[in-house]
Amino acid sequence: MTPNQSRLKTPLFLLILTGILFLIYANGLNTPLQSDDERHVILHHLVNDLGSYLNPKFIMERHITSLSFALNYHWGQQEPFGYHLFNLITHIFTVILVFSIASITIKNSTKWGEQAAFKIAATTALLFGLHPIQTETITYISGRPGGLAAMFSFFSLLMFLLGGLNKQKLPRFIFYIFSLLAYFAAVLCKETVVILPALLLLYDVCFMKGENWKSFRSRLVFYLLFPIMAILGFLQSPQSFFAIEKLLQKINFSLLWVQLDILKHPLKMFFFPMNLTFEYDFKTQVMWGSFLISIFLLIIVLFLVIKKFYLKTPILSFSVLWFLITLAPTNSVMPRVHLLSERNLYIPYFGLSLFFAVIIYLIFFHENQNRKKTLIGAALILAIGFGFSSMVVKRNQAYASPSSLWADTFKKTPQKLSVGKTLSIHYLMEEKYPEALQTLKALLKINPGLYDVHQNMGLTYKHLGDWANAEKKFKDSIRINFNAPEAHYNLAGLYGNQGKAIEASKEFDISARLFNGHVNRPPHSFYAEKAQSHNQAGIAFINSKKYDEALEQFEKSVKQNPKSLEGRFNLAKLLLDYKNDKTQAATHLKEALKLNPTPQQIQILQNLLVQTAP
Repeated sequence: MTPNQSRLKTPLFLLILTGILFLIYANGLNTPLQSDDERHVILHHLVNDLGSYLNPKFIMERHITSLSFALNYHWGQQEPFGYHLFNLITHIFTVILVFSIASITIKNSTKWGEQAAFKIAATTALLFGLHPIQTETITYISGRPGGLAAMFSFFSLLMFLLGGLNKQKLPRFIFYIFSLLAYFAAVLCKETVVILPALLLLYDVCFMKGENWKSFRSRLVFYLLFPIMAILGFLQSPQSFFAIEKLLQKINFSLLWVQLDILKHPLKMFFFPMNLTFEYDFKTQVMWGSFLISIFLLIIVLFLVIKKFYLKTPILSFSVLWFLITLAPTNSVMPRVHLLSERNLYIPYFGLSLFFAVIIYLIFFHENQNRKKTLIGAALILAIGFGFSSMVVKRNQAYASPSSLWADTFKKTPQKLSVGKTLSIHYLMEEKYPEALQTLKALLKINPGLYDVHQNMGLTYKHLGDWANAEKKFKDSIRINFNAPEAHYNLAGLYGNQGKAIEASKEFDISARLFNGHVNRPPHSFYAEKAQSHNQAGIAFINSKKYDEALEQFEKSVKQNPKSLEGRFNLAKLLLDYKNDKTQAATHLKEALKLNPTPQQIQILQNLLVQTAP
């Protein structure tokens, strides 16, 4: 290979890999906002205020991540394409950084040579960039904090490496400054990357020795600057400081045993990335048989890292320890809603990618290997790349809609009630009532005492026109939890649709009382519906010649909605006809005339008003 061809090999490979990444993620670029996306994008109080983010005196928790969301909102409002494109471009830059770090490491810290550096770096970039576990960081818009923090972290590491090499054209302090600034930016993307200095020290111990590197002493001052930058970041962002302080207060060492038990699952998913799901159903109780297996495997790994790998191939020790160290902030002693999330494996998987890239090289491509082994190795890498790409395309299809994502999740975690409930709500919102009913029935098989599931089944039956079953399910919900205001409200609405106005008004009264002081606020139309229900109940009582009850209902209707023309008219007419209370009737008629009645209604109101004259 000529020198020119050798120089073109790297950019050509990265260009092809970039094209592949765009191709396999193309079906995810227009997927809608999912799960927490609305909270980060639409509901964030500063999403429409770029000026606040650009004010150096105002830095908040995950400031750069929030700024990126604000920029997306500024350019495309709620259109999801721009958000997905930003995530994908971030991933591509990160993959290029991963390739560069692996290449520099092999070239300057081993005797394998430049060809080996390219092969290992290319394999690492392929494994890291195409692995389907990364879809949650890229296709899920809210996975951005981890992806953005990773990009800045890897850039910081790259600058650190370049600063530590001999024979650099630029003064090394320039590279160190960029490394520190990138670290500062990474912390303002996601606070868990605060551990980056430990990773740099690990790299230093494993690789930065020999004639290609500056001495460790030349980097001592640089290491001291990292905690200063982290502290500055947290001081500039009091929310981050308080958030970490709050987390530290919640440290639960018993979680460590659970996480050690779970530790083998990220390894399994790296080799066999099948049945990936948005939420995993891991138990908080330690399964001792499984736990002992995990401990045994961990002891073996650490033995190999310390006694075998480090002496012969330090890059393998570095890769394993990178995985364990970067996983620790999210999967150790800190309380979490989900014990394992795919997006938290984004940075750790660099370690595993590099580890197995080196293993593949040593088996198939190392010097003195025959042509047959080399072809087998190339075929293996191509097969892995094709398989991973296919899985990414398929995984992105799950994000096509909120219901498809949660249906995929519920299929893989069928015993997780929260997932099933979320799925049923999305089916209702998307008006997929048969699917909602099927999901809700599955939930009741797990736990028949879920009042909210009975309530949602009532709503589903109501939309399907099965009012008898809808009424039964609303009543089942009330029987299980009488103090649930939504169930009474839904039953009231159903009674109103059935023409049972008196029953509806009673349920509205109960619902209003329960909503008072409740954590959930009543729907926007609640009070208007309640007023209408009382008005209809009043008419029903008049038809039954129960005039006192009718009067009470009309008074409730007007009190609930003083701008109800119909309510004012009915109350005034009953006061006049039944009570002969001309003063009160006149008051309500005059108020009714202020509510923009039609000419015909004006005539009727004025005729009644004449009757109230003394």
